[in-house]
Amino acid sequence: MKQFISRLFIPQESNNYRALLLHQSVLGLFIAIYLLNQSLIRSLTLIKPGILGYSSEITADKVINLTNAERQKLGLAPLKLNASLSESARLKAEDMFKNNYWAHTSPAGVTPWDFFKAVGYHYSVAGENLAKDFYDTESMVRAWMKSPTHRANIVNTKYQEIGIGVVNGVLGGIKTTLVVQHFGAPLNGSVAGSGPIVGAEVPPVPIVNIETNPVPQFSPLLISKIIGITMFLLIISVLLVDGYVTLRHQTRRLTGSSAGHVGFLAIILLLLLFTRQGSIF
Repeated sequence: MKQFISRLFIPQESNNYRALLLHQSVLGLFIAIYLLNQSLIRSLTLIKPGILGYSSEITADKVINLTNAERQKLGLAPLKLNASLSESARLKAEDMFKNNYWAHTSPAGVTPWDFFKAVGYHYSVAGENLAKDFYDTESMVRAWMKSPTHRANIVNTKYQEIGIGVVNGVLGGIKTTLVVQHFGAPLNGSVAGSGPIVGAEVPPVPIVNIETNPVPQFSPLLISKIIGITMFLLIISVLLVDGYVTLRHQTRRLTGSSAGHVGFLAIILLLLLFTRQGSIF
């Protein structure tokens, strides 16, 4: 067993001075396993909708704090949390789950402004940002800020108030977290039919789960990343050992450069690590 493990990781005469893990057949097996994982994830979403999903650490408080932090970088006044806007944002998220769509306007023609009106928020200006499939608040806000239209909402000087809806559910057969960000400026400085504009003492806005039979939540994106990262780290580690051993023993062979392979795989690993998670609208 020890000899076999040694042949897997260390170049030597018995493996033609190339670790077995670096042979084309083994690398092909790694690729096959990764592709099989992708196929399995897609199949599960079709066979049993909702079994897979995105585990989210997003909270409304974090969204508001990070949004205001971006505004303060530009010297803008922070937005105040408004209970009615949070309710309209929650209703919008629930409507997307209920009618299975991902857009500002529903297939039935319901617009964001209909949700503002439904909670009695009379506005002079208003806006909406949407996000889904994000693990954390920081990456979500960064994605918004990189988008000109979403950034325009966050740093709009006319907005005075904000509401956040964070709702868990099943969209397109996959469990996910939808985040709705509603912005507004009350008409004539007051909001008919709304709750108080919350200032210093802000009660936490709950994450709503609209599932009647919740199941354990797993992230297909996270699973893919873990498998991919594990494979690349393993290959890079073996290549480093391979390069060290061959240099130390001055082994000559007619194969590719280990250093070149390390650089190539390191680039792929970085792309895998920093692939944009989630989507915005």
